[in-house]
Amino acid sequence: MKILREYVWDAIRKNKRASIAIMVALFLMTTMMTAFCGFVYTQWTDSIVLTKLETGDWHGELFDVTYGRDLEKIETYASVSSVMVKGNWEAARLPEEGRRTYIISRNASREYWESMPEKDIVTKGRIPAAANEIVLSKQYFADYPDVKIGDTLTLPVGQRVYNGNVCKEVEPYRDGETFRQTDTKSYKIVGEMDATTSSVVPAYTGMGYLDTKTVKPEDEITVYLRFDPMRSTYKELPALAASVGYEKDEYGEYNLRYNAELLSKYAILSPEQKDALDKLNAFAVPLMFLVLAGLLVSVFVLVIYNAFALSAGEKMSQLGILSGIGASPRQIRSAVTMEAFVLSIIPLPLGILAGWGTDVLLVGLINASNDIGRAAPDIVLSFGLPALLPSAVLSLLTAWLSAGIPARRAARLLPVEAIKQGDDFNKKKLRKSRIVSKFGIVGELAANALTARKKSYRTATISLCLSFLLLTGFLYTMTIQEASRGVYGNVEDTDSHVNMLLSDGRAPDMEAIRKVKHIPGITKSVIYNKLQCATWIAKEDTSEEIEKHLGGFGKIVDEGKYTTIERGGKYRIFSLLVGLEGDSFRQYCEEQGIDPEPYFEDPSKAIIYNYTEDPEASTKKKSVYREMLKLEKGQKITFTEKAYDEDTGEFTFEIEAADIVKEMPMDRIITNYFTIGAVMPMEHVLKITPSVSEKRRLSTYNTTGNFLTDDTDGISYARIKKVTARMEDTLSRYYGSGDYMCSDITQKAEMMKEAEDAMGQIVTFLTGLLALIGLSNVWASIYGNLRQRAREFAMLKSAGLSPKQLKRMLLLEGMTLGLKPLLLSIPFQVAILGVFLSVNEVTLAEYLPYAPFTAVLGYTFLVVLAITGAYIIGGRRIQQENIITAIRDETV
Repeated sequence: MKILREYVWDAIRKNKRASIAIMVALFLMTTMMTAFCGFVYTQWTDSIVLTKLETGDWHGELFDVTYGRDLEKIETYASVSSVMVKGNWEAARLPEEGRRTYIISRNASREYWESMPEKDIVTKGRIPAAANEIVLSKQYFADYPDVKIGDTLTLPVGQRVYNGNVCKEVEPYRDGETFRQTDTKSYKIVGEMDATTSSVVPAYTGMGYLDTKTVKPEDEITVYLRFDPMRSTYKELPALAASVGYEKDEYGEYNLRYNAELLSKYAILSPEQKDALDKLNAFAVPLMFLVLAGLLVSVFVLVIYNAFALSAGEKMSQLGILSGIGASPRQIRSAVTMEAFVLSIIPLPLGILAGWGTDVLLVGLINASNDIGRAAPDIVLSFGLPALLPSAVLSLLTAWLSAGIPARRAARLLPVEAIKQGDDFNKKKLRKSRIVSKFGIVGELAANALTARKKSYRTATISLCLSFLLLTGFLYTMTIQEASRGVYGNVEDTDSHVNMLLSDGRAPDMEAIRKVKHIPGITKSVIYNKLQCATWIAKEDTSEEIEKHLGGFGKIVDEGKYTTIERGGKYRIFSLLVGLEGDSFRQYCEEQGIDPEPYFEDPSKAIIYNYTEDPEASTKKKSVYREMLKLEKGQKITFTEKAYDEDTGEFTFEIEAADIVKEMPMDRIITNYFTIGAVMPMEHVLKITPSVSEKRRLSTYNTTGNFLTDDTDGISYARIKKVTARMEDTLSRYYGSGDYMCSDITQKAEMMKEAEDAMGQIVTFLTGLLALIGLSNVWASIYGNLRQRAREFAMLKSAGLSPKQLKRMLLLEGMTLGLKPLLLSIPFQVAILGVFLSVNEVTLAEYLPYAPFTAVLGYTFLVVLAITGAYIIGGRRIQQENIITAIRDETV
């Protein structure tokens, strides 16, 4: 063993060029694998950070009414690791001169403040840490500019009362309501929240600190939970709900809420999400990156294997002599694999350091281009054990496997075979090439050389092919995603450029709407409100299409995925009564070829939308619609406001289906499957609204507006911004802050552009690195093979081969070797491209404008140029070598 160790060290010292080639290959592999693992881990941790910032660090919520008496049972529940609690609402009466009457606040426990997103909207001051401390909304400070953080307010606290009944603190204001004082409380203002409240609630909002020990048994509380293990959330939360006495709803479910977005980041899916996994497009991006990851690993295995194969091939004679003097096959294998681990000592830490530096550059590029509407802090590079361990283990494992393959081959050879090493070349039956042989004797020599050494070049060819596939696959991933956004992502842009929402608990101000519609630059508007309701139908009312294609409503109910339920042989169908503003209604009727005037004259008439998207037959590209009910023009339909069991209202009304259409005013109005739409003028819906329950009335008063601007010469973002600014200015004269909201597509467009620019920089960086890896492997293969063929070239020169012919021969070899892997990769590229296009439901014609022709052709040219360049450089060295020196046998 000592002799073998000495041989390994001596071989490394004497074969410095081969050793350096192996170390470079190991360094590149470790760098790329470390960078890849670190970047993926960083992206994963950043997605978790973003999710926690947006939704909070919790797993499940007891969404039904929970009482303080249940808190101890919840806190001691076996699988619960953390409990976050918000207490009762508390109302404090403000002086009369204020624009709003009350401050309503809720206290939250320390765990809640630490885990939930409310802490991040405290823009000034700090979060409360004591029982009398409070943070107030920015609306309060705007209306009371003399009040500062640090001031103390002493206010009467108590209950809002209307007609002798206690009202909830968050209910809308009612004329004639009074305030019943129960105590006086001092609040120390410690911060300001970036929060607004609609004026429908006559109060400013605030949050304080809750000591859970002070919670009374009868107090209603809101409870958020974290479970340990997290994976048990979907099992343990319903069990906990049952233990505290929750009752199931009409769908057989407890009223619970899950932080599904956070849980999914840890690959924890709800039963509904698991049932939906048969849809391949849900895995579009993960599938593409999984394929790329497999190609990346394959490239590195072949790169390292090729480097060790060349080294073992150069030392085959020495290994044969060692075998001849008594070294066992196991010792021969140990000699080669020992060399692998010795040569890994330096590249491994340097590669990890370089991989870390690569990730620092990548994250810096992203953060530099991260003005994409991201309110979160810059991405922080996560480079712990999850990034280091896989890359280090994979690097060592790859080095061991790659060295082990040539080691086993060397160990199986007899000593005489190993010493002879290259003599078998002359005994091979060479197959004549039909293409290269067209170039005469030089072409024949080039073809024979490549054919005779196809095994030694096979690894280089495969690695270059995989490297090319990895590069093109990465480009295809990015460009197909861009094509998908181009084909599907701008659907909303065609419906609306500017959006408006009015929500102040009152019927919309029609004067404000009239002025908004006439803002210069607006070419079309759809303004509407919605009244949620339901209709009950018998089985025989089901359409033939629902029966034929979906198995009827009985099967739909059994699947438990939709809002439809069955009771007493009848089915409850969720419905929407849509009220269109006058001009919007006339415009809709004109598009459908309907006379609008009868609908303005008769409030019992409506246009019925009796279709639903087929969830089984529809695809991303094409939606398939089915007729829902057997309906005829003039038929009466009875609706009830009780759309869900939890609704308290019982009001029913009858609508005549005066016309039946296949289109709603906008696709986005109906978002649920199996929903009936009834469209009428808004004024008639507003007349129905006073008869429904308060909850339903308030939601119906919410008015939505979607506006298109002049896009004859293309979408003008400057014009859209101008329209949005004028709309906000107009609405501010009629509504208070928090009562309206305007948005437009310009922010989304700017986000997309900046994200694409950042991704473009990353793609350029990674493609350059992948090209370097693939080409470095080919250079190493060419260099090693040219060294091993020194005697062959010397013999050809002694036989009369001129320098010009030798140069031409090497040039033909280089071009053939460069083009071969690229041509071999074409069928695989077609297959990968086909799969990616199919997964994203993009046709080839739709994709071609986005295809990376320039990058692929440029890389192809670079590969051919680099390989032929390697042959030319090697050829110069061959020309300078002395024939006698090259022919001399240096085996011993």
